[in-house]
Amino acid sequence: MATNKNEENQQLLNLIGDDAFSRLCIVFGGTRLYVSDSPRSRQRLGVIVGEKLAEKIITNFQGEVIALPTLSSHGIQKRHQAIIQDFNNGMSQREMAMKYDLTERQIRRIINQ
Repeated sequence: MATNKNEENQQLLNLIGDDAFSRLCIVFGGTRLYVSDSPRSRQRLGVIVGEKLAEKIITNFQGEVIALPTLSSHGIQKRHQAIIQDFNNGMSQREMAMKYDLTERQIRRIINQ
């Protein structure tokens, strides 16, 4: 479905939403999750994200291995997206540094990436 793990994770995030994706990262973060249509896989995913979202994952990713990020790296990625959005909305680097408890230099690096 996706050509690299970042694209695959973004597709999964778009499919199931941030809360369910975060729950998957808590349980499987830093590992690779094989998605199958077995009863065990359905049950395991159903407990973590709910039956409806488990069905979506299986339908879209069956037979694939998904490398899930750790929750901390997912949280950092979300923070970086928020910083870029704040920058695009005109917030100063100083304001962002105070808001996110980072240095202005760290903010500049995030924006320039």
